[in-house]
Amino acid sequence: MRAITPENPKFEDSQSLLARIYLHQEQHAQAFDLLEEYVARNAENMSVRMLLASSYALAGEAEKAVAACHRIIELDPSFSAQPYLIISFMRPQSMPEGACGVLDAMLDKADIAKGERYKAAFARAKIEEMKGNMKEAFDLYRLGHSANRSERPFDMPRELMELARLRDMAGSVPVLEDVSSENEDGPRPIFIVGMPRSGTTLTERILGAHPDVHAAGEIGDFAKAVIDVVGRGQISDQLARIDAKAAKKIRKQYLAALKAYAPEKRFVTNKTPANFLRVEMIRRVFPDAPIIHTHRHPLATCLSIYTTPFSIPMRYSDDLGELADYYRGYVGLMNASFEADHNGQLYDLSYEDLVSDPEAVAQDYLAHCGLDWHPGCLEFYRAGKVAATASMIQVRRPINQDSVEKWQRFEPFIGPLASLADDPYVQQWSAARKSSRRAVAA
Repeated sequence: MRAITPENPKFEDSQSLLARIYLHQEQHAQAFDLLEEYVARNAENMSVRMLLASSYALAGEAEKAVAACHRIIELDPSFSAQPYLIISFMRPQSMPEGACGVLDAMLDKADIAKGERYKAAFARAKIEEMKGNMKEAFDLYRLGHSANRSERPFDMPRELMELARLRDMAGSVPVLEDVSSENEDGPRPIFIVGMPRSGTTLTERILGAHPDVHAAGEIGDFAKAVIDVVGRGQISDQLARIDAKAAKKIRKQYLAALKAYAPEKRFVTNKTPANFLRVEMIRRVFPDAPIIHTHRHPLATCLSIYTTPFSIPMRYSDDLGELADYYRGYVGLMNASFEADHNGQLYDLSYEDLVSDPEAVAQDYLAHCGLDWHPGCLEFYRAGKVAATASMIQVRRPINQDSVEKWQRFEPFIGPLASLADDPYVQQWSAARKSSRRAVAA
């Protein structure tokens, strides 16, 4: 595509596609160059302007993102709710005058696309949250989730059955000890798992500041290797199909993928939160790999999920009662995984412990991964590495406790979610799981 010249009728389309490829590969500077040139040539193309603004936001370039969003709003205030959403979560104090009226008008339109209603509701909610109007904000978050659920139905009973099946399989599927081969070289894996918004990004950023570690982020290479070897299907069905031969193939393919990220490093991290569903898979394929499980206060986790505008919304979070049920299912699965962890692969990491005593806790989980302490690990925010997650703003600052008790502002309005705080099973699990190193796993 780089060879396509401006004279070619497909040039503009090729430049847009190439920019998206660069963004997918986290080559942000190259994407910015292409998109900025595209906008200079086609100033009236609002969709490409929006792509550029979203790209700036994804890279954590708050000033550029907000400026690009302001320009879109100046040109066409009702073009999309997306620029308002970006401003509201990156620089809410910069929200342009009249934004509430425009967003309210969008929400009043009966024929607005469900995705736009979701974005408009979340942007409007954030404005009210910043004003301290928590009930109004929560009602708007609920409106956004209602729009998302109506567009993307979700089979919660099926999801809970899958969590229960994975829980029952934990420990019942024998860990395969002899899956490595003599000619393995290149970086080794470290897996970071947990619910979204539980501290996985901060945990990885600290690890990634170590000179022996490359922080790859939320990469899909492990899931892809599993699909390539045993086929698609429910995770529990895939797990049942992983015998010794399949495990060796998955292991070989995944190690090759890690080598492509950073062949000179000792370790490459994978911080895909949803891999908590694949802990038993990971243990079968990599019985020698450290797995760090992050968690926070249950209500802090769930409310952060509920009030965060993920690029791909978490469908189990659209209903507060279902979100509570999903969290209970997650607790049951992780409890079973820890009970089956006879080799000390799993390290349980409390977000609250990490932000209250970062050096001691970080030293401990680095040791679990077979890494010596490196003082620069706590200065991860200086590295300039982009976090392409909902935590992009937080991890560009030093460790702080700003997010520890934010959930309490919404506590009066959370309805069925509040039952998690009084659930003895959840309380017992949360209390029992402090940051602890069972054994050095690498």
